[in-house]
Order: sequence, then structure tokens, then C-alpha cells
Amino acid sequence: MSAVEVFSIIKDVFLAGAAGTTAYVAYTGLEKWQKELRGKANFEVARELIKSVYKLRDEIGYCRSPFIFAAEFPDGYKGSLGKHTAEEEGQAWAYVYSKRWEPVGQAVQHFDAAVLEAEALWGVSIKEKAKELRQCVRSLQVNIEAVIADKYSGGEDFKDKDFAKKVRSAVSDTKSIENELTNKIDVAIGGLESKIRPHLSRS
Repeated sequence: MSAVEVFSIIKDVFLAGAAGTTAYVAYTGLEKWQKELRGKANFEVARELIKSVYKLRDEIGYCRSPFIFAAEFPDGYKGSLGKHTAEEEGQAWAYVYSKRWEPVGQAVQHFDAAVLEAEALWGVSIKEKAKELRQCVRSLQVNIEAVIADKYSGGEDFKDKDFAKKVRSAVSDTKSIENELTNKIDVAIGGLESKIRPHLSRS
């Protein structure tokens, strides 16, 4: 075998090795790029979801504020300073809570959209955690409706004092350790945080 042939073989070996090295570097680079994309997607979805959770928490808190100012009632309503029919009372309180509920409804829509994106990436477990907070929102809505219905009934619906106390504690966040709905909301948010925060820390 001549020197020329030997050098030709060596050249072919080096070219094959270079091609293999190039392919390996390209593959590992692509894998790293894909991993970075997945990490970024997880982070963005986690950030949007946690923001939507806290926004919903805050709007629920505002809606449940036990302090209702005169300016929240419709024009012409004088509260305890005036005489109103049960119908007028019901309409006045329905007005207050429809205004308070509006930002809650918007926050729920944002939350639901964020949960849907998270479910697409992380699976159904995040949806189950989100359901706990949604149930709290639904419970608040039902209890608000009960308060309004009592106003329309002229107080007849709340003759059962235990029932009235339970409904009012759900509608008004008194920050008491005995407030069942407040505790459920806190637990639901804690459960969501435990699912979301690992995706934020891996960013």
C-alpha cells in the first residue's frame, strides 16, 4: 500500500469522525434547545397561573369585604335612614353584589384559561387542584344569592339564626379562624401553590 493510499484512508477516517462529532454536537445542541424551550414554557405557564390565582384571591377578598359603603348602593337608597320595601331592599343589595361580583367573574375567566394551559403541560392533577378553588367561588356565589333572596323576603329566609350566621360568614370575610369558607380558600390556594412553585424554581 502506497503512502498516498494510507493518507487517503486516514483522511477518510478523520472526515467520518468529524461528521460524527458534528452530528453529536448538533443533536445535543438541539436537545438542550428543546429542554430550554420546555423550561421556558413551563415557567411562563406557571407564572400566568400563579398570577391568576392571586388575582382571583384578591377579588374574592374585595367582594367579601364586610364593610359596605353608602356609595356602593344605587342612587336613592338610604339604607336604615329611609323606609324601603322588601323589593327595594332586594334590588339595592343585588346592585351592590352585582358590582362586586363583576371583577370576580373576570378573574375567574383568566384563572380558567391559565388552568387550561397548565393542564396541557402538566396533566389533570392541576385541574383537580383548581377545582377546589372554583368550588369556593361557587359557594360564595350561592351564599350571596341567599343574602339577596333574604332581602327580597323581608328577612323571612334568615329566621333560622344558624343558617343566617353560616351564610353571612361565607359572604363576609371576618378573618376569623372559624370562618369556614376563608379556611377552604386558603387551603385551595396552598394546594395550587404547591403544584405551581416547582415549575417556577426550575426556570
